[in-house]
Amino acid sequence: MGENAQTRWWRQDGVGYVVIDNPPMNVLSDVNRRGMLEALGEFQRDGVRAVVLTGAGDRAFCGGADLKEEERLTPETVQQFLRRGQEVNRTIRELDAPVIAAINGWTMGGGLVLALWCDLRVGSTRAKLGAVGVKVGLMASNVQLARLVPEARARDALLTGRTLEAAEALAWGLLSAVVPPEELLREATAWARRIAARPAALVAEAKRALNRALEPEPGA
Repeated sequence: MGENAQTRWWRQDGVGYVVIDNPPMNVLSDVNRRGMLEALGEFQRDGVRAVVLTGAGDRAFCGGADLKEEERLTPETVQQFLRRGQEVNRTIRELDAPVIAAINGWTMGGGLVLALWCDLRVGSTRAKLGAVGVKVGLMASNVQLARLVPEARARDALLTGRTLEAAEALAWGLLSAVVPPEELLREATAWARRIAARPAALVAEAKRALNRALEPEPGA
């Protein structure tokens, strides 16, 4: 078990759990990014075989970046801030254990980026996914979205900034399953345990092979 001010993590039966706990919308801050990195580092060292990443409560997986925190950045601090975000994406990508995002509500902008860098995503019926950068003057979600869905759908999402409800995200292939909210963690755990039951070395090599085939480095 571990935690910082905005992140909690633990492991159980070979599965690691990370919870972004920054109510009400679980926005991404430097604090919870550091918490995720600490948790994932521990899981890699401990040989955790699958990871479930989710947001606290049932309102949001992650509502995006903490814009108030970003407003306070200076030329001296902005590069470290950006590197930390990229490091989270890269760590998820390079972790031996597959990471499953359990999407329990709003998943917007930087929160969508985080979910898309996970290996799999399952959602509750309350899940809402939005590449909202075009609405707020930011570039986000474009790299992974273009890899995960056909071009026409990626252009639809990125150029309109509209929100995908759970059923549409499932039809697009962004979600692997949709369940009632009260069943979400159980469903994500079932996926994680299914993966954890496979030979760990083969799962890790399969993930690395996919990464090499799909090639772009983590970023936006």
